Amino acid sequence: MNPTHGFILDSLKDQPIGETRHFVWFITDIGIAALFKGDENFKLYNLNAEKEAKIISLDISKEEKEYCEIKGKKLFLFYS
Repeated sequence: MNPTHGFILDSLKDQPIGETRHFVWFITDIGIAALFKGDENFKLYNLNAEKEAKIISLDISKEEKEYCEIKGKKLFLFYS
């Protein structure tokens, strides 16, 4: 497993900073993680991430976005 993935998985054990329709949001050592809540179409999640971040007062519009699948968990990682 990639060492970065270990940091992310450890952060997912912490209390989330918010929850929206499609994501549970976490702070990680690397950035903000948006954990997928279901197993819907990737395109749907991709379109909704930035909109849903605004609902919980996160501005991720200028952040890099990376899709990760780690041990069956799907998420977007937002970082500078």
